[in-house]
Amino acid sequence: MCVFGAIVANAQKISYTGSLTCLKNETAVNYQFTYDNMMVGKMSEVDYISRETDEAEQKRAGRGEVWRTQWESDKKNVYPEKFKELFAKYGKIKPSDEPQKYTLIVNTDFLEPGFNAIAVRRDAMVNLTVKIVETANLENVVATVTILKAPGSTFWGTDISVADRVGEAYAKAGKDFGATVAKYCKK
Repeated sequence: MCVFGAIVANAQKISYTGSLTCLKNETAVNYQFTYDNMMVGKMSEVDYISRETDEAEQKRAGRGEVWRTQWESDKKNVYPEKFKELFAKYGKIKPSDEPQKYTLIVNTDFLEPGFNAIAVRRDAMVNLTVKIVETANLENVVATVTILKAPGSTFWGTDISVADRVGEAYAKAGKDFGATVAKYCKK
């Protein structure tokens, strides 16, 4: 059964193919976060990392590698946790380390880190593709969800760090996707 739907909330758009009701009776899911072919702003992630590392290194020797390490750490720790926390709260489906029936494979297709220079700012934004797959057979895609233009900023403008801004974009995506699942699964 192939179903297509779309919801627009705060300039963020969530669309899907397949059926989200597969998650109706689920209390927990597994996660995989990937960054395959991710674009950062108008460049590939590889080019973005190279540019930012070089700029940091020019400011102070050794700082480039510190920047690169932090970038990778945020992708592994900050962004997934923000998404999972809000998806669990609004979708009422907890993350699990134990094998579950379904796994959400969350790929970041596009990331705009934004900036906050106090007087001038641009919010972060992410585009995600979430595949709901059977954990026992990761090739069996039950539904595919596209989340476009999930915004990331804090109300009081305290999002000076990239991790804060981008983390909020993942949180917003998780919240709205969770609310969508709850709506269609009547949770």
